[in-house]
Amino acid sequence: MAWDTWALLSILGLCVAVICWSAWGFYSDSHSGDSGTFRLPLAGGGYLDVPHPPGHSAGRHRPRGRR
Repeated sequence: MAWDTWALLSILGLCVAVICWSAWGFYSDSHSGDSGTFRLPLAGGGYLDVPHPPGHSAGRHRPRGRR
């Protein structure tokens, strides 16, 4: 195969890998058992659990009416 075919296949593979990785992240976030804390990954490994402020709704999106 020509070099441009390999380049196209590697770009396609990278895009598929990023899509799968982000889908897994959203799935694991939405199905986490503890909804009372934010779980933040640390650069050195492990997680930092931060409690939600009072009145905060869980999820990735702001509640309707707040803009």
